[in-house]
Amino acid sequence: MYIVTKERALAQARALSGALALAERAGWTFDRAARLMLRPPFSNYLHVAAAELLLVPSIDPSRGDIAIIDRGMREARCDALVVKASTAGKPMLYCAVGRWRREQNLWCHERRPWIDEYGHIWLVADHVWAEDAGTSILLLGPKRLQVASVPPWLCARGMAAGFERADAFLAQIWGDL
Repeated sequence: MYIVTKERALAQARALSGALALAERAGWTFDRAARLMLRPPFSNYLHVAAAELLLVPSIDPSRGDIAIIDRGMREARCDALVVKASTAGKPMLYCAVGRWRREQNLWCHERRPWIDEYGHIWLVADHVWAEDAGTSILLLGPKRLQVASVPPWLCARGMAAGFERADAFLAQIWGDL
C-alpha cells in the first residue's frame, strides 16, 4: 500500500490525462456499447475496442503489476498499453507495450512518446541500451498497434525533434499539473 503524497497524486493525474491524450491523438474512442466486462483487478482498465487494446494509466508499475496486466490481456485477448508518469523530477511519460499472442504475451518496456513531423505519435526507446531499442510502436487509428523494427527517424536531430514535439504536446495537456 502506498502513502498518497502530493507528488504521487500529481503523477496519477498525469498518467490518466497522458493516457487519454495519447488515445485522442491516436484517434481512439471508447465505445461504451462495446464495453469489455473484465473482473477485478482488471475492471479499471480502459478498453479501446477498435484497437483491441487495454489502456492502463499507472505510476511506476513494478514487474508484479505487469504480471497482473498480463493476466488481464490473456483474459481480454487484447494488447495493452501501460502509461506511467514519473513521480519525481521532470514530468514524463514512459510506456510499456504488451502484445497479445496465443502462446505468450510479448512486452516492450521503456518507451517514450515521440511525434513525427506529420503529427503521428510513436512510442520509441530514448536510449540505445533499452530493451529492444529498435522496436517502435505507431499509435494510429482504429487498428491494432503497429510495430516497426526500426526507429522512425533518420538522425539524432530527428530523434531530438520528435521528443521535443511530444514534450510540448504533453506540457500543453498538463499545464500546471
